[in-house]
Amino acid sequence: MIVIVKLGGAAITNKKGICELTSEKNITRLLDQVAEAYVHLKTAGHQLILIHGAGSFGHPQAVQYQLKTGWSADRLPSPDYLKGYAHIRTCLQSLVHTVSSDLERRQVPVLAMSPTDYIITDDGEETSTDRFGPMIDRIQQYLRLGFVPLLHGDAVLDRVRGCTVLSGDVIMYQLAKAMVNVSRCVFITDVAGIYQHDPKVVYPQQGENPLVPHIVVSQHSDQPITSASTVADVTGGMQGKIRWAKRIVSEVGAKRKMEVVICRWGTEEALAMMSLEQDRRAGAKMTVFTL
Repeated sequence: MIVIVKLGGAAITNKKGICELTSEKNITRLLDQVAEAYVHLKTAGHQLILIHGAGSFGHPQAVQYQLKTGWSADRLPSPDYLKGYAHIRTCLQSLVHTVSSDLERRQVPVLAMSPTDYIITDDGEETSTDRFGPMIDRIQQYLRLGFVPLLHGDAVLDRVRGCTVLSGDVIMYQLAKAMVNVSRCVFITDVAGIYQHDPKVVYPQQGENPLVPHIVVSQHSDQPITSASTVADVTGGMQGKIRWAKRIVSEVGAKRKMEVVICRWGTEEALAMMSLEQDRRAGAKMTVFTL
């Protein structure tokens, strides 16, 4: 079986800065867990696909240069768009190099893949899965050889917009749809899961703020969740994760066993979920999406 793990931008970068990693202590703990999970998976005959977010290496730059909406494909990009697209790609490659190098030092045989080299989208994130075919073929080839593909949220060319931002959440969704051996998708972030209210914003009148441990995906009901943010996130933040988690479960789970988990880096839950183990302890701090 295959587990897809998304290392969120909030887990690996300081999203309030510009091109800033999270603390050395935090990223060391997270990547140590990834390496440990890889050993567990390999021993059990399972496989791992990694995706990392852009965080402060992508979101502020995308906002500054309006890269999500793009320059429109029916004309050439302006000098500002040329500068912005080149700049965000340089920033992203810097982050990719850091993550891949740190994992390689931990004996994880990662091969970094930039989506912009494989994909041209059709008016943003609703691009058909067929457009992801060349990238998926390469991922499957790497997996057969024993490598760990490492992808990331990216700025890509677009047939309608000229360019856009392709989030790691969308990449996870497309891979889960297309690759029949994927049985779990894990979002690793800086909070334990989904709360009734944004845990990073304190509203005294709200009182308790319980973690939502299990979300049963249904077309007829939605978990009431609110969010707030003080940082730029062109890919939707936690609401984006909820949206794509629900789509993965509803569209893939009807055909085969599939669950999506949101959990915090550095926890027992994160290691267990990345390792394709089950963690059904009473009080386990994570949010699981199932049908």
